[in-house]
Amino acid sequence: MCLVCLGLIVFRTWWICARQDDSVSLPRDHDTIAFIAKIETSTARSTKYIQYLCFIPVVTNYIVGTLRGHNDLILARFEHESFAWGTGILLVSMGSKPIELLKATVAFHQKLIPKTPTPYPPGISDLSSEIYRGKLTYCTWNSLQPPTPTTATSMFKALKSFPLVPNNLLIDDGWQCETGRQMTAHDANSYWLDGHESLKQVITQAKHLGVERVGVWHTVLGYWGGVSRSETFKHHKFATLRKRWGAEYSIIHPDEVDSFFSTWYRHLSSSGVDFVKCDDMAEIEDMDWCTDDNGDVVPLRYVRTEYVNAIKRNVAKYLSGRIIWYILPTKSTVLTHV
Repeated sequence: MCLVCLGLIVFRTWWICARQDDSVSLPRDHDTIAFIAKIETSTARSTKYIQYLCFIPVVTNYIVGTLRGHNDLILARFEHESFAWGTGILLVSMGSKPIELLKATVAFHQKLIPKTPTPYPPGISDLSSEIYRGKLTYCTWNSLQPPTPTTATSMFKALKSFPLVPNNLLIDDGWQCETGRQMTAHDANSYWLDGHESLKQVITQAKHLGVERVGVWHTVLGYWGGVSRSETFKHHKFATLRKRWGAEYSIIHPDEVDSFFSTWYRHLSSSGVDFVKCDDMAEIEDMDWCTDDNGDVVPLRYVRTEYVNAIKRNVAKYLSGRIIWYILPTKSTVLTHV
């Protein structure tokens, strides 16, 4: 919290992010998507009037807005996620009850975001609306960054510091087993677990705190650098994505990617995972060609189609269709939340 005296007006701010200590200064190394300010006005007769302000940047397909503390100021930052023009918008509301104000502002914010058609054909279950329509979600990405350790322990400290428990918890990048930016196993790495036995134990503990649904992050290719030919995945066929300037990514061959995601999502579901955030969907579009282990060309269109369909089928099978698609911008794509 921070107290700032301006004449007879006192502002008290609640910052929606992880606080690992009792510091009262505005956090300089964390972003937040919302904060609430208490405005206390005194009159000549010593009468106090109290109202609350809620600030939320509007996130669209073109502009992503965040708030950050800087030298006792609060800065609204807008990042351009598209080659098309866009305008940053900051939503400000006022009310007498802070939690009700936050809920109402979030609900109004949702009305400003265009609805995106479901990516599933008729007959396939899609409960993805449960993770974003009228719900409060805590994502670990902006709060579990240096100097805060990216660990389950830090995540629990954040959850316990909040004045209310979020409906959804999204465990973002940093939890997966990986070496050299390649996915090496299905479960969480030991550093992120930080003494906990498994991802399942962490999720069980989070739900005991009152979280309704827990999701985990991954890229469309498994991890940023694809999948490692580790002991866990050695039975799969592999292929290699390449860029003209020399970058290479080992991936599960599209012929076997359905069984890859089936095994992985089944494990995540049995661990208590309720939804996934699939990141970097534009990565395949950014490649120049793909070859199998025999050197034969695998068409990029085939890779893209099989990966997307495998994810859709298995997220519908194991996670009731609950998924957030995230597309990093390239020459022909923009940021998309579904």
